[in-house]
Amino acid sequence: MDEENRPPDPASASRRGPDSERWEATAAVVAGGGALTVWEPAFTLGAYHVVFYYQVLTLWAVSTGVLISALLLRERLPRHGWAYLACLAMPSGWLALAAIVPRDGGLSREVLFLAGGILSIIGAPLLTWLLLQILLFGGSELSAQQQRRVVGAIVAVGVLAFTLGRLNHVFLTCGDFNISGNSVPDGCRPGSASPFG
Repeated sequence: MDEENRPPDPASASRRGPDSERWEATAAVVAGGGALTVWEPAFTLGAYHVVFYYQVLTLWAVSTGVLISALLLRERLPRHGWAYLACLAMPSGWLALAAIVPRDGGLSREVLFLAGGILSIIGAPLLTWLLLQILLFGGSELSAQQQRRVVGAIVAVGVLAFTLGRLNHVFLTCGDFNISGNSVPDGCRPGSASPFG
């Protein structure tokens, strides 16, 4: 069969046109926002083996703002709104837990650390997604498969950022951390700030 008489490929046809460009733009915004949110907690977890307190508090501030907005815009909530509201309330729950857990170390402190890490790494992209869904997009323009791909891209960035944090000595020096006002992580490469610093 020659090229002129060949029927159009449905997969390539679905990648073209205004609808395709709209969902690609939506996916890019969501993936970019999620990646920007997740990279820093993932990097610090890799480099310092801890999620910094201000990252958790930033997550709390964003989630609380979105939660209040979601309650004010109830008619624009996605389906299963209660589950989204529960996710948005998680950082406040973590802060309440942090206030009652003893500070003397032990298992309770380790559980709190683990909860904060999970909240930061997994909750951050979800909160970004919710912010875009509730405040910007209303109903999702992405199919379930497209949503899974976007989440996969954000997770990949988180894993890569964690790996970069673990391997910071390969491309950063101790001077890079000093000049940025951060503590020097264990195992950093001695030297003055590089062009990245």
